[in-house]
Amino acid sequence: MLVLVVAVTFVELGRWQLRRHDERAALNAGVAASLAHPVAPVEEILSVGDPPSADLEWRQVEVVGTYDVEHELLLRNQSYDGNPGFEVITPLVTAAGPALLVDRGWVPVGETATDSPAVPGPPLGEVAVRARVRLGTTEDAESAGLPEGQIRQIAVHDIAGDLPYPVYGAYAALLPGEPGAGTGAEPPRVSASPEPSSGPHLVYAVQWFLFTLIALGGWVVLLRGEARPGPAGTRQKPDAPALRPRVHT
Repeated sequence: MLVLVVAVTFVELGRWQLRRHDERAALNAGVAASLAHPVAPVEEILSVGDPPSADLEWRQVEVVGTYDVEHELLLRNQSYDGNPGFEVITPLVTAAGPALLVDRGWVPVGETATDSPAVPGPPLGEVAVRARVRLGTTEDAESAGLPEGQIRQIAVHDIAGDLPYPVYGAYAALLPGEPGAGTGAEPPRVSASPEPSSGPHLVYAVQWFLFTLIALGGWVVLLRGEARPGPAGTRQKPDAPALRPRVHT
């Protein structure tokens, strides 16, 4: 009975991995479709205040505006090639009024993990940039206890509440080579576009199904071994005769 319970558990784990594989495949298809879309003006993709639908993430948008360094933020606990640092989030204010929060790239930590590093500034004046739409989080931002200008997550709706102008409902990650990566010796490092990956879920599913076959196969072998009769033609040794004490007369 225990073997059957184990086998059913292994099968369910394999099916769960298959579902995860299907989910990843659907996500990859959505990312690939978004990456394939041509660049579009930001106002055609995003609206002020309202977060976009998930299928718009990774869409490439173009926005013309001026960087507002005064309201720049640093996103904590970010890594680049295994090194700790921050992502630099700078509002890009358009002439029409709305601003787009732009992730200008990664910079290393300061002297300590809590110090805000010196960040190279973006170009002055109006620039035109291309960036990939990112959704951010819908949870409330948690900045209690952090140094001024640092955040733990990009909650666009919370950040927008502290800005003096309307803000689009998502942020965007700057594309490599676009204006805004800085002009200093160590400018923010921009990450490349995502590459769809199937992940290990299909391999894990096959492993769980193999474990199921091994468990059932071992159980069958054990049962057959218990049911198999002993070797034919064998005799049991007769009991040794009881020894009687010799009486001397």
